[in-house]
Amino acid sequence: MRTAGDWQPTAGIDTLKRRAEIIRHIREWFYQQGILEVETPQLSNGATTDPSIESFCASDTNNVAGRLSSRHLRTSAEFHHKRLLASGSGDIYELGKVFRVDEMGRHHNPEFTMLEWYRLGIDHLQLTVEVESLLKHLHNDPALLFERITYRELWKQYAGIDPALVSCSDIALFLQNSGVSVPGSVENELDALQDLAMGTVIADSLPQGHYTCIYNYPASQASLARIDNSDSEWPVARRFEIYYGSVELANGFHELTDSAEQLSRFEADNQSRTQNQQQPMPIDTRFIAALEHGMPDSAGVAIGIDRLMMILLPEVEFMQQVLSFDWQRA
Repeated sequence: MRTAGDWQPTAGIDTLKRRAEIIRHIREWFYQQGILEVETPQLSNGATTDPSIESFCASDTNNVAGRLSSRHLRTSAEFHHKRLLASGSGDIYELGKVFRVDEMGRHHNPEFTMLEWYRLGIDHLQLTVEVESLLKHLHNDPALLFERITYRELWKQYAGIDPALVSCSDIALFLQNSGVSVPGSVENELDALQDLAMGTVIADSLPQGHYTCIYNYPASQASLARIDNSDSEWPVARRFEIYYGSVELANGFHELTDSAEQLSRFEADNQSRTQNQQQPMPIDTRFIAALEHGMPDSAGVAIGIDRLMMILLPEVEFMQQVLSFDWQRA
């Protein structure tokens, strides 16, 4: 049901002007670093296979060029960026729209803006230094609090659990004792239980008012990151996530370049999707071909810009207040 004012923007004009200024500062920082800005497609033949993310599908119902085709709206620009890296682009970044089937909420909108960038010749830990530099630039605060902690130490500190030794029943009990109900569909899935605990109890326990960088996740949560086997008892994924208080802001990897391993992970994802009665997604074979050709050693990170706007504009309480038109008014 429409209301008389639903044609108007969800963000105030003054907020949109401040948003534009922050975007300008972001681009200035990347220009100073000598990183190339790129634009990549929002519609793609391939899609993410990650069972925790759902893509929008767009079908060509007009049968253009005599054939019916389908595309998926990107949930990230990652695959296209890595194809550019394999083609010799050098360091790159993009500010652009991404789309995920998701609920509306204080920190959620199915269409949102993401900043992604890739740097050659560095690992995930070196990239966290660059993220910290960008955040200090945007806050105009050289003393900005930016704490680093390993995933394992985080769990020990905030849950009293060693994730290297934990079982599903241990985490389920921790969640139940913390007042979080455990869905039957995940009660026997360790990674899903850890994600649930991270997104609820542990995130809510993180210090408010500053950034926490969590790095070296379990190897089973590697996604598109390399695995570090230096600790034979508990291999870890060379990835990090950054939170501001309890809000997840960024996700970064020391990028996997092994095409066979990446294809195997995609196929395993689709097997999980099938088991969970989710639709298997088309694997981006061009991305796999780029890895086969050879992608340089690099690290990459994605940052949710609309959530970052909420942090930089503390008077804002809901993501919709930094969007010109949210999902309901689009």
